[in-house]
Amino acid sequence: MMNHKNNRLSLAGLSLIAVSMFYMTGCSGKGGSGDGTDGSISLCSTPLEASLSDGLDRIGGATTSVALVDVADTNWTLYNNANELHAADVSNPLKTAGLEVEGYIHDIETVKYGGKSYALLAMGEEGITVVDVENPLVMVKGINVKVNYEEPNITIAEGSGSLADINISSSRAPISSLAVYNEGSATVPNWQLIIGDEGYGLHKTSLDNLFDETNGRETDGTLLIDGPEQYTLQYAGESPWGGPKSLTLYGEGNSRRLFVAQGFMGMGIYDPRDLTHVGHYNLYTDATEDNNGEDWFYDMNISAIASTDSCTGMPDYLQASAEINGTTTSMPWADFEFYGKYYYNARNVDVAKVGSNNTYAYIAYGLAGLVAVDVSDYNTTTAECGNTGKYLGYVPAMPVKGPTDRLIGNQGGQGGSGTLFSRAGAGMLKDAGVVDVKVDANVDPTKVFFTDHFGGLMVVNYASTPDNVDTGWHGPDGLDAYDNDMNKTVDHIPSYDFVTSYDMSPSSTDEEALPTFTIETPILLATGEVGGHGNSLALTGNSFDENDASPADVVMAAGAGGLNFIEVYGTAPAYDFNVTEHFATTDEIGAAPVGLDAPEISVGHSAGVGTYENILYLADGPHGVMAWKVADISGGTCQNIATEDVGLVGNTLQSESAVDVNGTMMYPTPHADEVVVINNGGTKSAMVASLSAGLRRVNVNNLGTDGAPELLYPTDGDIFEHSIEENKLGGIDFEDRVYDVAVRGNLAFTADGLSGVTVYDLNAIPDGNNSDIIVANIKGTGEDRINNATGIALSGDYAFVAGGSTGITVIDISNTSNLSIVK
Repeated sequence: MMNHKNNRLSLAGLSLIAVSMFYMTGCSGKGGSGDGTDGSISLCSTPLEASLSDGLDRIGGATTSVALVDVADTNWTLYNNANELHAADVSNPLKTAGLEVEGYIHDIETVKYGGKSYALLAMGEEGITVVDVENPLVMVKGINVKVNYEEPNITIAEGSGSLADINISSSRAPISSLAVYNEGSATVPNWQLIIGDEGYGLHKTSLDNLFDETNGRETDGTLLIDGPEQYTLQYAGESPWGGPKSLTLYGEGNSRRLFVAQGFMGMGIYDPRDLTHVGHYNLYTDATEDNNGEDWFYDMNISAIASTDSCTGMPDYLQASAEINGTTTSMPWADFEFYGKYYYNARNVDVAKVGSNNTYAYIAYGLAGLVAVDVSDYNTTTAECGNTGKYLGYVPAMPVKGPTDRLIGNQGGQGGSGTLFSRAGAGMLKDAGVVDVKVDANVDPTKVFFTDHFGGLMVVNYASTPDNVDTGWHGPDGLDAYDNDMNKTVDHIPSYDFVTSYDMSPSSTDEEALPTFTIETPILLATGEVGGHGNSLALTGNSFDENDASPADVVMAAGAGGLNFIEVYGTAPAYDFNVTEHFATTDEIGAAPVGLDAPEISVGHSAGVGTYENILYLADGPHGVMAWKVADISGGTCQNIATEDVGLVGNTLQSESAVDVNGTMMYPTPHADEVVVINNGGTKSAMVASLSAGLRRVNVNNLGTDGAPELLYPTDGDIFEHSIEENKLGGIDFEDRVYDVAVRGNLAFTADGLSGVTVYDLNAIPDGNNSDIIVANIKGTGEDRINNATGIALSGDYAFVAGGSTGITVIDISNTSNLSIVK
């Protein structure tokens, strides 16, 4: 499933969205389907009083956190479905009931306290929750506490370019990660809790304070912080960088250090005793060229062209101000912020001893891939800011849109090339790339396990020699031996043109094929997507047998696809795998074409909803569209309460490939971002906005029942696109990236991303070449340019368009053959 967006509501499941719909809107989640005069629906007949009863307040939810805990000599995995905590025996995994907590679970830290096993949950702005997991099958929710922060006198460059001093503070710090360690001895323990706060940095406090609800609280009720704090953020413009995403403790005693993945600022190293910043590594600021320029800004030395922070080396507020005011021709801050920052996005770190003298850090570096760094002096530097790690090698992440995909038309960037920002949108990039990493040995590691959004579970060999010319991290032809250039004449390259040590060409003719390097040395395994996109992982400690004989070796979260138990077996140069168990995020079984297995249904990419009568239609990203019965019908009308038996009654294909069934092509609704329900002469249709392939019309007249859902699909005549391969209808150069749709009569007005607003004639017949399907397109020029249309609503003679950074655009639609921007 290459190329999908970040899903705005992925932290919630189906039912939370349904409730908000019942109370707030009409038939679609954004712009609505019209003004009620056009045969579409302006007020859905789902009762406004409807609400979901206790126990049915959420269906599905993304699985993005995994941890292991040993209880009574049994190895358990703890994992989340959004804001539910679940447990499963690793050797005999059975899906258990979830324990609901206050917020989405970003991280799970396990600890023994008072002789009992606990899970400490990092839950963003909902703070920290303590869960008793002494009996994992009957977990008990305990304390919940928020964390506060304050940092005064921060200088930033405002949007106008002027400098300003700001103060930041909150009593609901966004907690991303937790780490617990003993700062005392085995006989006289002194347990400490370190807290990763993406809005501020690092906090340290006694673990006792977390459990003591009387003496362990500040006067405002937040957690008492009795240890040091370290502000880790850096502002240049109005958006900060450097908030902790994950915490990894490594070493013992005075040599123990805290390795922090700091997103766009790379990896920071801190002394956990006083949180002094003693080291760092940032691929973006690394100008040593040890990586042969194999990164997004491949030949740049930021310190030579910009005003930078003396400690981090990142562009500072003076540089941002100069760029905004036009007093410099060098634009590294803007280029980083708008083009490249998701490439340089450190998300997790693992550390291992190599040989007798070396220590290596392995960084899950987002779209940069997996990066190995020599940090052998991690425990000898004590000065603020400290040392910088030495680059050793990397494994590329999977291309966001597949190895062969390129932009259609001139879509921004210097010299007409594409950019990360314009070609995919920031949403998709937040999820893509390498997510998590684990080293499989404490001494002289040979393999590193990591997860890639599209590559699934991956294993790379030669973990102790990534910089070796012969047995290192590069393809079999050697370093700098591959030419992947498509357009390297510009600064911001559209894909992986800068990669010279791996073969990035597709490994097969499949349009979603992984790059060739994934089946070559030093890669031992690349599973591809297994039940969903690769996310957090845990190594269970079982042996990696040559034969298919051991229980699960790896537990891997699949994001919105649930949880996988994976057995890895075989020998170098190639491993194989077996999924011993998979937990989808719901218990529903969907419809499939005749002859194909019915799919498990996972919900967690939720992006938009539409309602009609007693049915809620969910646009769930790469899962397409699902129809759920959410209210009962009695005498032809909805009852005033929601059904106690919410269930799936229809779904589109759960893949992104069309299926030919006896000569009838059944198409998916890929990357569904919004759904609007219309009724045209008694024919009910779901109009599906796709972030990758235009507009889809799906007949929903006939639905199934709970337990026997109907397969829904668009036909050849239901696919409305203007960019089909290299064929660009209506002279529209930009991709079909439809975010929203509003229908009036036979016209569908789409918020078409960089293409502005495109109007389709629903009575015309799409065949891939028929330009008559396009009635109009408008994106404006100069100051009237619609930057990125993501929402649309109609009222009378006007369309109101959400245009990203250009604000709201008002378009006169009284004459569809001559659309004009009013303001």
